[in-house]
Amino acid sequence: MPRFTKIVFVSSVLTGSVASADDTPKPSQQILERAKATAGTWKCEGTSPGMDGREGKLAGTYSSKLELDGFWIHTSFNGGVAGGKTNLKFKFESYATFDPGLKKWREVFVDNFGGQMVGTADEMKDGKLDTMSDSQDLMGKGTMKDHLDLGDPKKGAHLWGEGSHDGGKTWAKLYDMTCKK
Repeated sequence: MPRFTKIVFVSSVLTGSVASADDTPKPSQQILERAKATAGTWKCEGTSPGMDGREGKLAGTYSSKLELDGFWIHTSFNGGVAGGKTNLKFKFESYATFDPGLKKWREVFVDNFGGQMVGTADEMKDGKLDTMSDSQDLMGKGTMKDHLDLGDPKKGAHLWGEGSHDGGKTWAKLYDMTCKK
């Protein structure tokens, strides 16, 4: 058996991901439900501090769709903050999946400033999801709390986040926005 085949086989056995031809892996119900609730293109408005710390108007487009055979939800944001001394463009890409064994969401995120986050969240409950992530950005290593509330479809999706760069001693508001289809 070639070395690569052995590695793939052993990896599959250890992670329990071997499936017979009749037992093809399928995305979890949690992925399908969240994807249905967030799918499409949304127009977002809210507030966020600019680079000078003054609160400005946040606006942009949020889009979400299933990718990679339905196992990952790909979310994109393209917008910016107006106000303060300069306008600030902001973009991000994120991928989220649900791990049924851990009963946790796992998410990876990258932005147009070289920032990255890797985080987890418990199962969505009543349309609400709170993700805690380790981050690395222009300010260094930190922690991020992102919140998603889809509880009232008429109001749209409410998203807000806060960050800490001192080990969680203090938290700063990073954004607060409502998105509508």
